[in-house]
Amino acid sequence: MKIIDLRSDTITQPTDEMIEAIVNAHKEGRFGDDVIGEDEVVNELQEKASKILGKEAALLVTSGTQGNLISLFAQTKRGDEVVVEERSHTFMFEGGSMASIGGLYPKPVKGERGYILPKTLESVISPDDAHYARTSLVVCENTHNYAGGTVTRPNQVKALADVAHDNGLKVHCDGARLFNAAVALNIPASKLVENVDSVQICLSKGLSAPIGSIIAGTEEFIHESHRTRKKLGGGMRQAGIIAAPGIIALEKMVDRLNEDHENAKLLYNGIKGIPNLVVEEPETNILFLGLQNLSISQMKLAEELAKENIKVYGGYGVRTRMVLNRMVDREDIDRVISALERLLK
Repeated sequence: MKIIDLRSDTITQPTDEMIEAIVNAHKEGRFGDDVIGEDEVVNELQEKASKILGKEAALLVTSGTQGNLISLFAQTKRGDEVVVEERSHTFMFEGGSMASIGGLYPKPVKGERGYILPKTLESVISPDDAHYARTSLVVCENTHNYAGGTVTRPNQVKALADVAHDNGLKVHCDGARLFNAAVALNIPASKLVENVDSVQICLSKGLSAPIGSIIAGTEEFIHESHRTRKKLGGGMRQAGIIAAPGIIALEKMVDRLNEDHENAKLLYNGIKGIPNLVVEEPETNILFLGLQNLSISQMKLAEELAKENIKVYGGYGVRTRMVLNRMVDREDIDRVISALERLLK
């Protein structure tokens, strides 16, 4: 029986075209030393990404976490305070690295469905007083993973950025799934980040590249980020082997994200009637199943689903996350619905 993996969209495998792109770039002799800017494929990817995102320049990094760290470090000083949503990836799921590596002080605040309200941001900016850490940056996350793949609209981003900029703060967007938000709203990704100072996008989630992320912003920001990337061990040599699939990801894999969104809604419609199950209608490709009113724990549910070759993570408290991705089709959704009906009823 086929294994249905709903743990994350990071499990997507590269397409045949991505592998062919690597081989073709090698045959054409386009790989070079990226640390000194001589890999033609990396340069092409960075130029393409900056245009798509509406930014002056872009930089290839090894992962989303590294991209977020570089973006924060390049725009702050040690000891500065960074405002984050209390369930954000940068705060909860990056190993405390902004503090342990960068010496930055995270200030978590409660958001609404993952969005930091502008009035909330304004109320938590520390005064210009030696007793307090200097507030210098705010992070928004779009889509917001832990809030259930929720989308932050362009007007919301602008409202938050206006408050930040009026108070001298930079704004970084953790856009690991930014293209999911753009597809859900049917707008260019650039519209979602036109008011932020920096953005990170992941190539290896729904876009299906095997590795890599992109950060983008001003030329000055990218110049500083290049130096920061080197400090974090992210300087790479023939990095075109990573960039070639990334180009295909941006050119060919964005529009198909809508299939994941449709499958998420199909799954939602199939399970929303299960008594006592708490589940919100998904905006994109992520569902959280609330088990607080049921007699099964999330760890036990994960164990039982595994017996039926359905993989989910079991570490979200009373919630179980399911992430739709390119490796899961509609027949798989039917299997998942049947399994959940049996286990939860």
